[in-house]
Amino acid sequence: MQAHEPKWLSKGVKMMLIASVAFALMNLSVKRIAHIPVFEVILARVIISFIISYATVKYKGIYPWGKHKKFLIARGLFGACGLIAYYYTLQHMALANAIVIHYLSPIFTTIIAMLFLNESIKRIQWLAFAISFTGVVMVKGFANVSGFDFMMGIVAALFTGLAYNAIRNMKDQEHADVIVLYHPLITFPIVVMYFFLFPADLVWPNGIDWLYLLGTGIFTQIGQYFMTRAYQNDTAARVSSVSYIGIIWGVLLGITCFNDHYPFAVMLGICLVLLGVLVNLNADRLKTFAIEKFQKH
Repeated sequence: MQAHEPKWLSKGVKMMLIASVAFALMNLSVKRIAHIPVFEVILARVIISFIISYATVKYKGIYPWGKHKKFLIARGLFGACGLIAYYYTLQHMALANAIVIHYLSPIFTTIIAMLFLNESIKRIQWLAFAISFTGVVMVKGFANVSGFDFMMGIVAALFTGLAYNAIRNMKDQEHADVIVLYHPLITFPIVVMYFFLFPADLVWPNGIDWLYLLGTGIFTQIGQYFMTRAYQNDTAARVSSVSYIGIIWGVLLGITCFNDHYPFAVMLGICLVLLGVLVNLNADRLKTFAIEKFQKH
């Protein structure tokens, strides 16, 4: 008899788990080339991502420009703003701190989905987000994070939440590869415009830098695809909460690859964030359990 998978381990959750690993490797690549200006890194990333995305849709015979251009452009624009702010924090903070602050995005994602997509949020899910938010506040309060860097993390999280809801709004209406294509398609002219407005000397990559630049594009592409499919297969509240698993990868990579050290209070904050994730993922089970206990008494 074949064992049944846990109810919470939906197709969307599985895809977001794969995406979280890919994004962790992207974070590692970006952090490794912190000596290269952030807009150069983004330019390399979007060029690689666009080549892969366009080649994919052409190979599959998919119409590349999509049907819902308003939401596709919004997804690309919000994603570009979130990407720029997030890459900045990756290069200016300890890896886990940057990731934890960025993962306020599921809170923004869920609230926006509630307001504009009429997705319902259970009370226990609000409790889960409150627990996670407390953890983020602890990380800010006890880590060496400047106010400006923290605000950049908030900006990245907000625009990421907006981008994810644009994806949710196109559920079952646009091909995932088309949605992924619009991210580099919109980001590229924004980055080029920045270079024209704020010209500066470019830092030429050396040796292994090229591999890390290539990694930012490839791992982002993998993460974007599975993240997009995840949001097309499950609710924003469940899928966005799974992305918090990336914090674990951030801590492990920060300690092993960058010799980062985190005070006990910061580690406690990270644990609170992850506790909030577990509560959110098991919201239905916990609600049923609470009702059963109440009825017995």
